[in-house]
Amino acid sequence: MKKVPAVFVLGLITLWGAFGQAPTATEVMERVDSQRGPETARSRMAMRIFPNLDAQVHEREIRLISYARGLDDSLIEFVAPRSIAGLKVLDAGGAIRVFFPSTGRVRNIGGSGRGGSVGGVGGDFSYEDMGGAGFLEDYRDFRMVRETPDHYVISGVPTAADSRYSRLVFHVDRKLYVPVVIEYYEGENKVKRLDASRIVETGGRNVATHLTMNNFADNSRTEIRLQDVEWDVPLHPDLFHPNRFYR
Repeated sequence: MKKVPAVFVLGLITLWGAFGQAPTATEVMERVDSQRGPETARSRMAMRIFPNLDAQVHEREIRLISYARGLDDSLIEFVAPRSIAGLKVLDAGGAIRVFFPSTGRVRNIGGSGRGGSVGGVGGDFSYEDMGGAGFLEDYRDFRMVRETPDHYVISGVPTAADSRYSRLVFHVDRKLYVPVVIEYYEGENKVKRLDASRIVETGGRNVATHLTMNNFADNSRTEIRLQDVEWDVPLHPDLFHPNRFYR
C-alpha cells in the first residue's frame, strides 16, 4: 500500500482545525448582537409584577408600547393602568430621561439611578436591564465559561463604571444565538436571573416573546410578554428627541 505523505496528513489536520474550530466567546456575542439589527421597530408588551418568586397570581399588570431605532435609541410609553398612562422613558444615545405626565416634569436618570425600576413602577427590570446599545458595547472581557450540547455559557463585565453588576453570565442557544438565560452578579452573589422563552422567528430574527426576571435580592419577579412586533416601521425622528417632552 502506498504511504500518504506526512505533510499531506498534517495539512488535512490543519484544515480540519480551521473549519471545525468552535467560535470564541466574542464571536458568539457578535452573532447575538446581529439579531438586533439597525431597523426601526414598534412593539406592544404586557408587564406583570408578582409579589414573590413563587407567586401564581400577579399583583399588577402594566401595558406599554416600545419604539426602537437602531441600537442607541428607544422609547417606552406606558398606556395602562390609567394611574401611569402617559409615563414615558426615553433612552437616546445612552442618556435616559423619564417624563411624568402628572407633573409635566422630566427627570434625568444617571449613575446609581440606572439600577432603579423602570419608570418607578415597581417591576424588577431596571433601566440598565432594559436599555443598552448592544452586548458588544455594553460588556467587555467576554470569556467562554463552558459549553454544553445546547448552550454557550459566556461571562461578560459591564463597560459602564457605574453599573450595579460585577458581571453577567449569558446562556446562549447554540442554534438560535439567543440568550435564553442571563445571570446578574453583584460581587460573587447572583442577584437576578432573566429567563427568555417562547422564541419565534419574525422579520428574519429570533425573538424571545416571554421574559421573566427573577429578583433573588428582593424575592420577587416580573414577566414581560411581547404581544406583537413590527420591523421597519416609519417612525418620526422627533419621537426620540428629548425636547418633545417639553412641548
